[in-house]
Amino acid sequence: MLKITNVKRFPNYGFIRFCSWGCSYVFAILLLKPCCTLGFWFLPTARISTQIFQLLPDSVFEVINKGGIAIVDDFLPASQISRLRQDAQGLYENNHFKVDAIAGYGYKANQRDKAQFDPAKDRAVCPAFIPSQQRIGPFLDSNLGDSDARLALQKLVAEMRSDVAIGLDRPGMNYYKDEYRNNHELSYTRFGPGAFLKRHTDEHHEELKGVRGWSTPTRRSLSWLIYLNENNWDASQDGGCLRTYPQLTPSSTPVGSRQGDLQIGWLTPTSQDPFERPVFLDGRREGESGHCALYIDNFQLANEFSSQNRRLYLTRNFQADPYLFLSTDWVVQHVLIGDPKLGSRFHYVEPPKSSLTDYWDKISTVNNQPGEGIKDVAPTGGRLVLFDSVALPHEVLATVERERWAISGWFHEVQQAIPSRQVFLNTNTAA
Repeated sequence: MLKITNVKRFPNYGFIRFCSWGCSYVFAILLLKPCCTLGFWFLPTARISTQIFQLLPDSVFEVINKGGIAIVDDFLPASQISRLRQDAQGLYENNHFKVDAIAGYGYKANQRDKAQFDPAKDRAVCPAFIPSQQRIGPFLDSNLGDSDARLALQKLVAEMRSDVAIGLDRPGMNYYKDEYRNNHELSYTRFGPGAFLKRHTDEHHEELKGVRGWSTPTRRSLSWLIYLNENNWDASQDGGCLRTYPQLTPSSTPVGSRQGDLQIGWLTPTSQDPFERPVFLDGRREGESGHCALYIDNFQLANEFSSQNRRLYLTRNFQADPYLFLSTDWVVQHVLIGDPKLGSRFHYVEPPKSSLTDYWDKISTVNNQPGEGIKDVAPTGGRLVLFDSVALPHEVLATVERERWAISGWFHEVQQAIPSRQVFLNTNTAA
């Protein structure tokens, strides 16, 4: 976990950077490609020197790549936090938020009696774009609230997105085509008293999403939040912490994805191989036995494997359904992975949801997986947090009596092309 304090770059960030870099900065600005999407500026996909475009320190990228949560305190000054919070509160009072009923309160209320559901106690969002209606949301409406404050925020978020695209070597975040318009997500978020979110990850492999897994053009790559709460928020009394489950041993290689293949698990370290190794799912294999296989980076694995091969496959080809949908760690450990020494080290980042995992959740009192730690992050006003959308499980602990305000977002990357075996299936289900 990384914690950086006293980062005050807004709203004078552009002037300070211009003075620091002079003509080099002006030259780089000429390379910018303007785009109207969410009011963002999209950089060319070519890598530009991080010495010019660095909004966040390199240590932030290192923590994210190792599967942790990066924390930057005072990312926005108190005056800007107050202005944005007042804007969010005004939009909420004027019914421009949408209650999604996915927080813990809403789920429980719907299970008991929908007539007793109190939307003020659940999670609500004010989105920049509404995909189901293919239109901009109230966050981008210049006729609502303090639109100037939101526009200034959008510009800063656009800089941050380009910065992390370079720093994490994820150029797909800056890739732009008309069909990917509005795929980056941005919203105000409000948690009412008693609202919480159960443990989850923000993105999953296409094969773990069922029939529509390959149907979307982009997928979430990086999750981030900027908290807007008042400076007297006390997590010990007010609750509302973001609880994360990072690995006790940081990852030996960057987490999340490899050439579009998303991570689904880990190999825990041993005395002979003291590395935490991300496990990726290749869903584009050829063969009659199946089109999926699990692999890790072939990197110093007990010095037993040739460095000429970049991937070390842990399994033979198999079908995702049923193996990955009946799954606890045991199925992968003992059925799919042939080597018992490697198999015993496997555990999911987040087990695919099924009736079996639902039953296990009900009878288990343990919420963290083998090899995981617990890191709670208080929702302190002005604090920015960033983490990989695939690799870091997390939950939101219940607020007590106060509203919890934040700006939340996800930066997207282009998803893998649809495998040939899926084209006909997705064509039929598109309607």
